[in-house]
Amino acid sequence: MTVVVRPFRVEDAAACGAIVGATPLWADGGLDAARATAMLTTAAAAGDTLLVLDVDGTLTGFAWIDRGGAFGRSAYLRQIAIAPAARSAGLGARLLLAFETVAIMESPYAFLLVSETNHAARRFYERHGYAEVGRIPDYPKPSNLELLYRKVLQPA
Repeated sequence: MTVVVRPFRVEDAAACGAIVGATPLWADGGLDAARATAMLTTAAAAGDTLLVLDVDGTLTGFAWIDRGGAFGRSAYLRQIAIAPAARSAGLGARLLLAFETVAIMESPYAFLLVSETNHAARRFYERHGYAEVGRIPDYPKPSNLELLYRKVLQPA
């Protein structure tokens, strides 16, 4: 198996959008394939950092990174996704490491949000050294609780 993390290209947008569309968690939040495709295309045009995960020539995941999105000084992982059929194969960890490689260029910290009810994602991030550092109630919709996670990538 050949796994490559590479920069996003505009022609990747539809495949990335399809991964989002196949993820019930995002569908529940109102994010479908078409909207995700448009958002990623806009983000790329605006200069955001997007990475894709290519496995044997098939786009299998992506990460959307806002380099200064955490308090204007640290990288924030806006979105990360692996195609449902490819999950639990270590590919998410590869993509998360690629995010951290970008993040460390901005500051010694990496940040992300995860819904309190997304137990699998919370376990994944905690296994990779992230810790909850804050809570945001009623975001992005009422009765939802988002958890702010941070990882120290190197000592300050």
